[in-house]
Amino acid sequence: DSHSRQVVFRHPYPLPPPPEAPRPEHIIINENTVPEKSVNTKSVEPDAELEQLIQQCQDEQNIVRRSNACGAIKVLASHDTNKAKLARTNGLLDALVYASLDDAVDSDALDARTRAVTALLYLSEPKDNRIIIAKHPGILDVLVKVIEEDTGEAR
Repeated sequence: DSHSRQVVFRHPYPLPPPPEAPRPEHIIINENTVPEKSVNTKSVEPDAELEQLIQQCQDEQNIVRRSNACGAIKVLASHDTNKAKLARTNGLLDALVYASLDDAVDSDALDARTRAVTALLYLSEPKDNRIIIAKHPGILDVLVKVIEEDTGEAR
């Protein structure tokens, strides 16, 4: 008969408080987002020689000229002293996007693409340039296209 008696605790454990309602998405995102660093994105006009290279980089007819122009920009971009200025030069990133997005139908077009992508790599070495380059229209499309299509150096 002793099994049927109910046990009575002297100090019953208090019930936990009810759970808080879930917070709205935007509040969670705001609390966990790093504030965007302000970067000097003041653009610079290219000088006459650079302007010519930028135009040749987008040459539709002469792919060899395009490839050479991309190569020249790649060499300029490889020097640390030029990186900040080149990434902010009007038209330069557009030209590199154009040369990279064009279908690599032959070895010259592939050379142009490889040189343009390498120039982008050099330009994105300084941290402050990365935001400018990543936000530039078409850059992310270029990277995806190169990764999907290329097997060689550009990739």
